[in-house]
Amino acid sequence: MQSEKTTKEGKQEKQRKTFAVYAVWLARNVLFMVLALLLVKYTLTKQPAYRWVYSSLLKENMATIKKHPELTFEEKMKMKLGVDYDYLLFIKQATPENAVILYPSQEAFLKKGSPFKREIGNKLYATRFLYPRLLILESELEESRYADRITHVAIVNGEGKDRLPYQVDPEIQHAVLPVVQPKKQ
Repeated sequence: MQSEKTTKEGKQEKQRKTFAVYAVWLARNVLFMVLALLLVKYTLTKQPAYRWVYSSLLKENMATIKKHPELTFEEKMKMKLGVDYDYLLFIKQATPENAVILYPSQEAFLKKGSPFKREIGNKLYATRFLYPRLLILESELEESRYADRITHVAIVNGEGKDRLPYQVDPEIQHAVLPVVQPKKQ
């Protein structure tokens, strides 16, 4: 009789310990969840950059997606980025994937009267759209190991034509041309 009572008390004690461990675990997780929610609330309400991302960028993008569900990805990108996306898409379509492109400087994109408006002059931004093509800026020609492998030159606002070993029509303002002049047929 005694051993049965002891066994029953032992089981109850074990259950109490298990419950206590679970209760501590649950309380700790609830506390961390509340802290995380407070941090998110603070970030979204007090930090201007995060408030802009949430209230402006995300909401506007979602509204556009809902308004135009039939548009393809490329149509949405053209609508959002305009001429910048058109130019990057043009380069992508006009060059092979293994192309090494001499890419214009930020200043070339920002010339007075330029149709470009966004971060298109930023190499990382452009690489995002043009990968796996390699981009080399004029300022990198000295130290780049790909400088002697350039296959194409991107021309923006008339700049870059002087990097080609052949004459280019002076009227051309925006293009991407091969370094080796194509044979006329």
